[in-house]
Amino acid sequence: VTLTIASRLFDPDDASYGLLMEVPRQRIINPETLLSHGNLHGRQAVLEIREAGLRAADPYKNILKLVRIKDGKLFVGCTDFEPEGSPVSGDQVYDLSEVDRIFVFGAGKGSQRAAKALEDLLGETLTGGHIIAKHGDGLILERIGVTFGAHPVPYEGCVTGCQKIVEMSRGLTKRDLVFTIAANGISSLLTLPVPGVTLEEVRQVTRLMQIERGAPTGDLNPVRNHLDQMKGGRLAALIQPARAVHIVVFGHYSYLSLMQHNVWLHNLPEGTTFSDAVVMLKRWDAWDAAPAAVRRHLELADPKNETVKAEQFARMSPFRVFCVMPDHLGMLPAAREKAAELGFHPVTLATELRTEARPAGEFVATVGLTVDELGQPFAPPCALLTV
Repeated sequence: VTLTIASRLFDPDDASYGLLMEVPRQRIINPETLLSHGNLHGRQAVLEIREAGLRAADPYKNILKLVRIKDGKLFVGCTDFEPEGSPVSGDQVYDLSEVDRIFVFGAGKGSQRAAKALEDLLGETLTGGHIIAKHGDGLILERIGVTFGAHPVPYEGCVTGCQKIVEMSRGLTKRDLVFTIAANGISSLLTLPVPGVTLEEVRQVTRLMQIERGAPTGDLNPVRNHLDQMKGGRLAALIQPARAVHIVVFGHYSYLSLMQHNVWLHNLPEGTTFSDAVVMLKRWDAWDAAPAAVRRHLELADPKNETVKAEQFARMSPFRVFCVMPDHLGMLPAAREKAAELGFHPVTLATELRTEARPAGEFVATVGLTVDELGQPFAPPCALLTV
């Protein structure tokens, strides 16, 4: 069953066509165990619905829709993945005879799968690169280096990975092309503290705000963006003057939002200031408890240490921006489609259930039992979906 909606037909002569046919068929790796007991019919349906959602959440196939090679040219573009209001549309075409080197740099919990698609497609055309993935992930890249870091509190591997990206970025020219990848978890994994602030002090701020006070990532990021040499658009600045394709492994955004209001996609400009960082620490009653070096750096607010803003970003070497996990091709639509195909009425309970996995599961299970016993608030057979 085809679970991804395509906006164009693929040319079998494209290098990406054969790779699309080889995408791993199964994302759930222990179906036999899960189907060894209990309500086998119900479990089978749940597995198929979840499998459809997981495949849709895998960026590999979408990257191959975005990037293609044909007749010595590299085509990058797909309207499905263009941010709303993007000033440039359609394919960006690179004559490979005029490209000296191609690198891939990025970080995040889905970044290896996105990078793997580029690695498989580009083959020997790819010079190399480096990805910072989450500790515990399997190593799947061969030509692109991988360092494993920690999330949500960074550790030494995050710094090591950033240092490798910095080293590989030295000497880039206008004849080079760089793909950057930003995925969930990048704000922790991409960590390289500014001089005068230690990694342990950044770790303390993260624990203080997010773990002890419960601050959301959107409130924490203005702080740690201004304590870092790689966050807040600095990844894009680092690879200058190379041409760039900035890939966001997440849902759709408007181009204006990405340029003006972004706080966590560190290959793009950032929308907060040093004073915003101070406000956030105080909002969460964490200013006095923050390390002295952190408070000192934020109060100094040296303009040369400010994050990259939209105006500076717009002046960089030619670039394109793509969001490769748009909502209409995502987990929820694919899961709903599969549920309906199996004879269930798909019901979306929440599109952003902000709680831990266990209470979320208990909540959905309780609703499911009520449906089973009373036929309320939804009539069975139905599939209850949350994201």
